[in-house]
Amino acid sequence: MTVRTTSKTVTFAHPFNLSGVDEVQPAGTYTVETYEELLQTSSLPAYRRISTLMRLPARPTGPTRGAGVVLWKSAASRMEIIREGWQHWVTLNANDLTWTALIIGGVLFTSWLMRG
Repeated sequence: MTVRTTSKTVTFAHPFNLSGVDEVQPAGTYTVETYEELLQTSSLPAYRRISTLMRLPARPTGPTRGAGVVLWKSAASRMEIIREGWQHWVTLNANDLTWTALIIGGVLFTSWLMRG
């Protein structure tokens, strides 16, 4: 599977909210990365988006040392940050995940009907 990545910067003039994120994001410039896979077509190359990632500024979770350096409290707090990252990813890719779940459900349902 051939995957291509495109990266763009997006500037927000005002603070904004993202669904699934409690905090308001500050106005500023953000990097948005899109990952696409090459579809196997006989003529022109075509790509399908498989995920989109928006890089948000780091949020300190404890005492900090210097600018932008975060001290980790424990492995539990690291797992919490990873879990929050996945929640952000799922929020940004919810539409693709819904379609994937519907397709998998349809295939399972059809195979169940064919057995009976």
